[in-house]
Amino acid sequence: MFTQLSLQLLRGMVQKDPGTITGTIANILGVVMNWIYNGIYFIFGEGNSLGLAIIIFTIFVRLLMTPLAYKQQKSSFLMKKIQPEINKLQEKYPNAQTDPEVQKKLAAETQKVYAKYNFNPFSGCLPLLIQLPIFFALYYIMQNAFLYIDHIQDVYTQISNIIINNADQAFLDNTLIPIALTKVPESLYNSFDVTVVGDLCKLLNKISVDQWKEIAAALPNAAAQLEPLYESQTAIETFLGLRVTEITGFDFTSIKIIIPLLSGFTTWLSSYLMTKMNSVSNSSMQQQQMIMNIIMPLMMAYITVQLPVGVGIYWIVGNVFMIVQQYCLNKYFSSREKKESEAAEAKKPEIKSKNSKNNKGGKK
Repeated sequence: MFTQLSLQLLRGMVQKDPGTITGTIANILGVVMNWIYNGIYFIFGEGNSLGLAIIIFTIFVRLLMTPLAYKQQKSSFLMKKIQPEINKLQEKYPNAQTDPEVQKKLAAETQKVYAKYNFNPFSGCLPLLIQLPIFFALYYIMQNAFLYIDHIQDVYTQISNIIINNADQAFLDNTLIPIALTKVPESLYNSFDVTVVGDLCKLLNKISVDQWKEIAAALPNAAAQLEPLYESQTAIETFLGLRVTEITGFDFTSIKIIIPLLSGFTTWLSSYLMTKMNSVSNSSMQQQQMIMNIIMPLMMAYITVQLPVGVGIYWIVGNVFMIVQQYCLNKYFSSREKKESEAAEAKKPEIKSKNSKNNKGGKK
């Protein structure tokens, strides 16, 4: 029979509530992910299906965010355009850092420049702020793919039913509970019943390859039924040799280490290209950009180590998409800036000519 301690520990296997905002986004994105997965499964079958779904899903999300990326890039080019005027103001008020009154004057003058160009210095942060809840929602989906993707849920349900129908008390006490005890988080809450399909799915979603084998060995009568389902689950959740739902971890002997390395590198490359495309003359801002170009890649590599592989794939593909997008938008804005500059130069002779005529008329 279950001991009271075992029951309490099993309760910790229930997934935490993702919260109202993240949960709502996860539900919406889960529907989209399910549609994409079903299309891939229909065309290619189970092999690599979840990984491919993540890649297509990432591109889909990035395309939806293109208007925000356009606005961000436009803001960067506008900032580059008005930076000389900001620099003049900073030269005009050299004591702004130490004198509060001077600082207020500088802030007021700076706001006038922003208003002149209809520039919002915080508009560039909007894409990042929108992306964060999407990132958290995807993290939850990757941890619980069986809750959102119908085909994966069906495979998990079949496995759970077979285990429950073939389990005896000895199996529960000697195999399933010890496995569960290795997966318990610190927080212990909610009711958990290992003989309920939904709860058992949550437990099976956490176990390792070796633990799967241990369960199959403890249920020899069900091994023939479990083996093809386990192979199906493995084919679905494996992408290019990587188990998409597993935590990446920091192990240089594992192929999974490529995920945090690529996450850090693509983050650095994206930041570097953005800085190069939108360079500013202000030495203080240049220094801040250089620091961020170092900190952000390291931070993302560290974060990716602690997340499922699927989330790392999402971040890497998103970075690659963003790099291409930045290049295309930069070409567009550079071309537009060049045309505006040429148009402004073309107007100068007309203005000079009009001024000259006006001066002649005045002399008469």
